Amino acid sequence: MNKKYLSIFCIFFWYEAINAFDIKPSRATLESNVGEMQVEMKMLEDGTWKLTSLLDGGSIVRREESEVFKLIDNQIHPINYRFNQRILFRKYKASADFDWQDNEVSFVENKDKGKISFPSRILGPSSASLQLRLDFRKFDEEKIPNEIAYDVYWKGTIKNRIYEVSDDKELIQTPLGEYEAYKVSRRFEEGSKRSQIFWLAPDLDYSVIKIYDKNDREVEIKIKNFEELG
Repeated sequence: MNKKYLSIFCIFFWYEAINAFDIKPSRATLESNVGEMQVEMKMLEDGTWKLTSLLDGGSIVRREESEVFKLIDNQIHPINYRFNQRILFRKYKASADFDWQDNEVSFVENKDKGKISFPSRILGPSSASLQLRLDFRKFDEEKIPNEIAYDVYWKGTIKNRIYEVSDDKELIQTPLGEYEAYKVSRRFEEGSKRSQIFWLAPDLDYSVIKIYDKNDREVEIKIKNFEELG
């Protein structure tokens, strides 16, 4: 396992009925074959949002990730990102701070430090999947595009991340019940063996109800329980 593999886990899971473009505080427990994880979304006192995840795999792996962002006209504006991970005796630490006045991000990746410019729209490592859900909410179901692309900060660089959307919905079984969901596959370079797929359920306000990821190993993630936070 590595940081690239584990980064898929910081995914939001809110399934309550909400008004267009609103977010509500919530907490979810997820289960996977690398351990149990808690994911939480909360609003801070200054009106920004914080998305956090904690994966506890006992003595094998422990991983904490957080991203603070503003939500402006349905568009996420990341403010800062923090990441700490331990796999056996190997540790990895990363951070990124976004300066929207100068359009620059200052980053730390273990011992490497730097600063790079970013375009007028950018997402943090944790927020691309959240933006995907927000965008699905604004689409007419008859006009959902077959391809969606975002510029995403990732490990000291800006990546263009492309998602391919299947035309037909699939029936997905989860611990919360059975739902029709759109299959959204992240596109990787030709010849890559990497695979990452999300399923978004319209009946649950386009929440991500299932994730499949293949990198060093195959993993399937499912939501276990959910609660609103006041």
